[in-house]
Amino acid sequence: MKKIFLWSLVLVVCISMAVTMSLAGCKKAAEEAAPAEEETVEEAAPAEEETVEEAVEPATIRVMTFFAQDNPEVEQGVVAAFEEAYPNIKVNLELVNYNDIWTMLRADIAAGTPPDVISMNYERLFEFASLGSLQSLKDYVESDNYDMSIYYENTVAMHTVNSILYGLPATFSDVVLYYNVDMFDEAGIAYPDASWDWAKLVEVGKQFTKDTNDDGIIDVYGYGPAWWPMYLLLFDTNILTADNSQCALATPEGLQAIQAYVDLQGIDGITANAEAQAAQGDWDRFIAGNLAMYQAGPWAVKPFNDNITDFVWDITDNPMGTVQGTFLYSNCYAITSGSETKDAAWEFIKFATGPEGSTIRQQGQFEISAVKSVAEAIFVESMSGQSPAHPEAFMSATSYGKKLSSTIHFDEILGAIQPELDLILIGQKSVLDAMTAASAAVDAIIQE
Repeated sequence: MKKIFLWSLVLVVCISMAVTMSLAGCKKAAEEAAPAEEETVEEAAPAEEETVEEAVEPATIRVMTFFAQDNPEVEQGVVAAFEEAYPNIKVNLELVNYNDIWTMLRADIAAGTPPDVISMNYERLFEFASLGSLQSLKDYVESDNYDMSIYYENTVAMHTVNSILYGLPATFSDVVLYYNVDMFDEAGIAYPDASWDWAKLVEVGKQFTKDTNDDGIIDVYGYGPAWWPMYLLLFDTNILTADNSQCALATPEGLQAIQAYVDLQGIDGITANAEAQAAQGDWDRFIAGNLAMYQAGPWAVKPFNDNITDFVWDITDNPMGTVQGTFLYSNCYAITSGSETKDAAWEFIKFATGPEGSTIRQQGQFEISAVKSVAEAIFVESMSGQSPAHPEAFMSATSYGKKLSSTIHFDEILGAIQPELDLILIGQKSVLDAMTAASAAVDAIIQE
């Protein structure tokens, strides 16, 4: 149409100038006008084709993860959604068992062929970041003006080393107090809550601990404890001092925490000893209705709902020692320093840990999303009509949750402490003597 219009315009001009111009002149004008338009179109086309070709240039990233390894469709769903949103980036996903992934990662790093993206828990993140194997995310966050406030603040802190961010948090879990609602109702005792301190825990725990059939064996216990390092957090300390330079177990706070922990069994008598644990572990004891209070994380929600049918249970904050505290575990996605496609890897970890990827993972029931809006909408909503009645306690606990001391010697240090702790529990050593010996062993490991 445009060309016909141009011809008509030329013809009108020719007629109006007929007195002074010949028809041949009009024809010449028309022939000169048409090629000029075609030439302009031909020159514009190649530039447009080059831009499109550059935009669809593909990148391929390798992602190695232990997330939902026993439920592979979860992380496969995250990858599928990412590839749909970013068709120019191809993801080669490797789902690896948690027990094997670190050996595989070390081997790949040594061979110079690391994955571009790796899932990390906070202990391993400290190790690999300290070895220079992970990429700092500081410049990426700043250049993108990426909103880190979408995550629970303490989960972000899990993945920093020396104030440098190395991973975006994908999931978290913590430990709260589970309790048998029916047992409390029958005993006429008010439910535990955030106001409870250590003395209250022991007092109420004793009221539930009893031999119900008079055979001389305790049948019901008041309290099932968490893994022993959590009690350090409740008494405002950790395995190592804040600068990781020495063991903190022989400090006044460390001794107080360990004493409180071992007294639960030996002095207070509200937790099962090794012999009673061999007969029935606390997990099974709580399911059977023979344990009033039990420390566990969100991993217990589904199994308890599946197996507990004859009583109601709920969760709340942990009783305080000298401070409020709990374990905070968090997993993240990080970029390896040896990746040759870091920009594409950054796009992936933003998506996989952000609202889109976290929603898929949360719907797949893999831990709890570190994205506040996703956790509070999907995780809390999924608890409606079942126990616990107050799942938001998992979220509120992140405000005081803490990570254990970070060190590349973590496994070796725990191995040095446990034998001394066992000697306390069987009455062969005092807390002071055992923790003094443990501290000396740990300090020697640190100084190696």
